[in-house]
Amino acid sequence: MSEHIITQQRGFLRPKEAALFLGVGLSTFWRYVKQNKIKTSKLTTGVTIVAIDELNRFANQSF
Repeated sequence: MSEHIITQQRGFLRPKEAALFLGVGLSTFWRYVKQNKIKTSKLTTGVTIVAIDELNRFANQSF
């Protein structure tokens, strides 16, 4: 089973998937993270995930 499927089943997305989910570019997604508008979690060095619940919270608050 790929990492992509595992993270989606557990309610998390990788940054590229999260950007698509929000309808923004990857650089915009990272800008939101740096502005502390979206909280992410680090699994390991170079592996970041974001909860789908967090993305829904951000989307409902921002748009």
